[in-house]
Amino acid sequence: MLTFLVTQTGIAQKINNDLISKNSEINFAKTQKRGIKKNNIIYYVENDLQTISAYKRKKLKWQTNVISVCGKPKLGEAQIRYVGYNSDKLLIVMGKHHFAEIDVNSGLTTLVG
Repeated sequence: MLTFLVTQTGIAQKINNDLISKNSEINFAKTQKRGIKKNNIIYYVENDLQTISAYKRKKLKWQTNVISVCGKPKLGEAQIRYVGYNSDKLLIVMGKHHFAEIDVNSGLTTLVG
């Protein structure tokens, strides 16, 4: 199992609340939503469709570029296609069949397949 931690600092992008889903998942093939809000934290896919940022009270908590950490997928575009939330992880699908998990507390990103 491959584990990396990439932290980035940057200026928080202004988040459009209309793009935040109340559900626990976003599928980019089915929705224009870009983020999930859970426990007062917004997990947001940035404009590059490769980076996920966690914002608490509009302040950046952590940020990770999933493609940089996990590598480009063998099939499909090098971008996030799906984000699912469970109690301690974000489940990510990139390209066609490339999977990663992100720890919701730390941003630790792990390639899982």
